[in-house]
Amino acid sequence: MKLSKSSELAIHGLYQLAVTRPRQLLVSEMAGAQKVSTSYLAKVFQKLARKGIVNSTRGKRGGFCLARSPEEITVADVVRAVEAEEPLYDCLSAVRGCEARPSCLLRQRFLEAEEELFSNLSHTSLADLLHSGNGERDAWQV
Repeated sequence: MKLSKSSELAIHGLYQLAVTRPRQLLVSEMAGAQKVSTSYLAKVFQKLARKGIVNSTRGKRGGFCLARSPEEITVADVVRAVEAEEPLYDCLSAVRGCEARPSCLLRQRFLEAEEELFSNLSHTSLADLLHSGNGERDAWQV
């Protein structure tokens, strides 16, 4: 399984917001630091705003800021906000006319794996990333 580029950009953008708190950042500032398109990152941050992870302010003094403390934002929250709300695996039972869907072992294992993935990601907060000491903090300064 591979998460989209959007998830990575969201996590790094939120990291930037956490580092510069309480200052708001423009998408263009975050995009410049990450060397990505401003319009692409803006779409990612619109998703985060809709899910209540960031607040956005329009106008001359506008920008984005965290809607909650870094301790309250998990990697699972971010991935769920950014990725499509479809299961990681969905069999073709409807297309193939398979009647085993309710009791399908393969489908069940994929559902369990998805639950475990999000359970694991829910144990890592934005604050954990800030305090991980991997030297990235300076790399995302804006």
